[in-house]
Amino acid sequence: MKNKICLVSDWYPTEENPYKGNFFKEQALCLCDETDVVVFRFREYIKKSIFENDIVRLVGKEKNTVVYEAVAYIPLFAYIMDFVRTCLVKMNGNTIEGVGKYISTYRRNTIDKKITKLFKKTDQNVDIFYCVDAQKEAFYTECLAQYFNKPFVVGEHGPVPWPGTVLFDINKYAIENAEMFLAISVEKIRQLMLLNISLPKIVYIGNMVDDSIFVKKQKNNERIKTFLIVASHSFYKNYDMFIDVINRLNSKTKIEFNVLIVGYAANKGYSKNILQFENKIKETSFFDKTTLIPEVTHDEMCEIYNRADAFVMTSIQEGQPVAALEAACCGLPIFSTRCGGVEDYIDEKMGRIYSVVDVEGMADGLNDYLLGNISFDSDYIRERVISEFGRREFGRKFNKIIMDVIG
Repeated sequence: MKNKICLVSDWYPTEENPYKGNFFKEQALCLCDETDVVVFRFREYIKKSIFENDIVRLVGKEKNTVVYEAVAYIPLFAYIMDFVRTCLVKMNGNTIEGVGKYISTYRRNTIDKKITKLFKKTDQNVDIFYCVDAQKEAFYTECLAQYFNKPFVVGEHGPVPWPGTVLFDINKYAIENAEMFLAISVEKIRQLMLLNISLPKIVYIGNMVDDSIFVKKQKNNERIKTFLIVASHSFYKNYDMFIDVINRLNSKTKIEFNVLIVGYAANKGYSKNILQFENKIKETSFFDKTTLIPEVTHDEMCEIYNRADAFVMTSIQEGQPVAALEAACCGLPIFSTRCGGVEDYIDEKMGRIYSVVDVEGMADGLNDYLLGNISFDSDYIRERVISEFGRREFGRKFNKIIMDVIG
């Protein structure tokens, strides 16, 4: 009989935004041989009228995975009580280092009752609960685990804390009460520990790349080299540095090259000021070498990677960037900033890593690549990534974790 895991997360593809957390869907489908998955997309809103009622509904079903959407409306009084409690804690000097907001007992109890009531309506009997954005959803996961007397594990894929947010005390304690922390990168461990969170048992798992989809195709070595960047348009993807790097490269080299910019308008909620960005690209010295692709389906991405010769990433912060794994799985060397996650596996046989402000260094590296001063074995790059993050290896590690925790 298969184990059944519940993924508590709102970070999952929807009809409105099919790109949001698409890699979590891939991971869920990857586990189908040994594990069934229930996705519980839970959100809470302030109740503004008597006509707003809590809802849960089935919104998706594919292979081993079912997806439920649940919405709970919380009385405004609960948020007022949160504000009062936060003020009282700060007045009394009882603050906890790393915690920025304190949640009232009234709101905790309200959430606990509502989320468990909504999950019971799904009629799903699961063996373990798991959340991928612990700083936001660890408490939700803990509520369900405690009510149904099941273990729970947590992970974190976002920057900690999310820009413009603070850590809630209930999520700090829930993370510390989990059976295990699934680390997608060493950097993510560091970020959480810097918030004074005593992590439970840590297991490094990384992210997954589906090597059956992302394959390496034969390239003509004589063609003009193409540099590819795949990212939404947000400040922490740092397209400004990318523009500076390619402008600098264009002034350094006499060798022809092309630029491919993909997905900058795809992820709604992350991508902003798209027209402004496109106008900025038009003003660069390399615009005549550039192809802009605002959105692309996941099925088309393998072809995109194989149109390129090297992958460039200039992010300020990443968890374990999936696009870099996909590019490497297609045999592309990775030229990246030291943004998190990439440092765990990229060595000089895989690519080059630079500081988040080293425009000159990255431009020099790309120029050396054009000149042939540095070269890479695309077969080695692919096999190295598959051995650590491929579909089979990820499924093996994840299912073993589930068995260990349940056992």
